Amino acid sequence: YSSLLMAGRSPEIWAGVSAWVPITDLGVWWEQCDGKLNYAKHIEKVVGGRPDENPKTIEECAKRSASTYLDKAVGVNLDINAGVTDGHEGGSVPFSHSLYAFNQVVPDKDHIDPDLIEAFYETETLPEGLEKADTDALYGEKQPIFRKVSKNTRVTIFDGKHEIIHTAALNWLAQQR
Repeated sequence: YSSLLMAGRSPEIWAGVSAWVPITDLGVWWEQCDGKLNYAKHIEKVVGGRPDENPKTIEECAKRSASTYLDKAVGVNLDINAGVTDGHEGGSVPFSHSLYAFNQVVPDKDHIDPDLIEAFYETETLPEGLEKADTDALYGEKQPIFRKVSKNTRVTIFDGKHEIIHTAALNWLAQQR
């Protein structure tokens, strides 16, 4: 969450940003949590109420969301990662947030179709139309299922949950200048 937020708010200071299982839109995440996870109540406390009842709380969610600022991070080297079970049994942040963040910073021609994003998220299975990722030794037993690269941005959905693969993250960061 914070890594993408800071990439968008202060893009000029980063050689590269590695984001793992990020929330990108606080209002969307509130909707996804409402009635299911306590995180919705936490968001309500921070923004001053339920985002579906007060325009001021919607503004507060936007002010705190990476998606509000990511357009400014187009020139930042970004590595966005999430586990395929996150948002289901493996964690609380739907991995679709990572795919939509990718779409926000890459050229239109490289966007991932939103219907494919939703199908992938709902089934936790790579839909026809998205290419299976090559293996990556840095991910160990939690191999990439899907990976797409556009210019300086890479998104990876790996066989895992709400977690960081430290070897992959640190090796990618070590390459940034």
